[in-house]
Amino acid sequence: MPEKIQPMEKLVFGEIEGKNLAIHAYDGIIWKIRAGFLSLFFGAWAILLEGVITTFQQTPEQYISLASGLTLFSIGFALGASVVDRNYVQRKFRVILALDALTDELIMHGSDYLAISPALLKVSGDNGSMPFNSEGYRQAVKVSVVIYAVPLLIVFIGVFFIFP
Repeated sequence: MPEKIQPMEKLVFGEIEGKNLAIHAYDGIIWKIRAGFLSLFFGAWAILLEGVITTFQQTPEQYISLASGLTLFSIGFALGASVVDRNYVQRKFRVILALDALTDELIMHGSDYLAISPALLKVSGDNGSMPFNSEGYRQAVKVSVVIYAVPLLIVFIGVFFIFP
């Protein structure tokens, strides 16, 4: 006959499952933001370049004016997307660190679920007082910098140095 699951045990296991689901949900959101940014960024530039190439009716001054405007828009777009991205990355790593701490406490306390810190059984992604800074977080930020800064650098070099 199977053992009856106690309410505290059920709460702990539910929290572990919820945290795992949250990590995957945040990951999905982060990559949708990143893929959306890259698609819109390069799509807008492709439309601009296609218009310039097919019409050739614009003077160099008009091209530079249009390219400068789109460059400023691109900078604002990249900054906004990177702030939203960083927010979700922080939330994700709050949950990861809370799950790690919960796992450590489970190992330390065994089946004494009442000894587990109540803070680890709460929503952690939205809790600004929960830590997020870790090696994984720093790696995710490096990826974010590449995703948002490299396209801007490419456009800046192309607009102002290669095709002036």
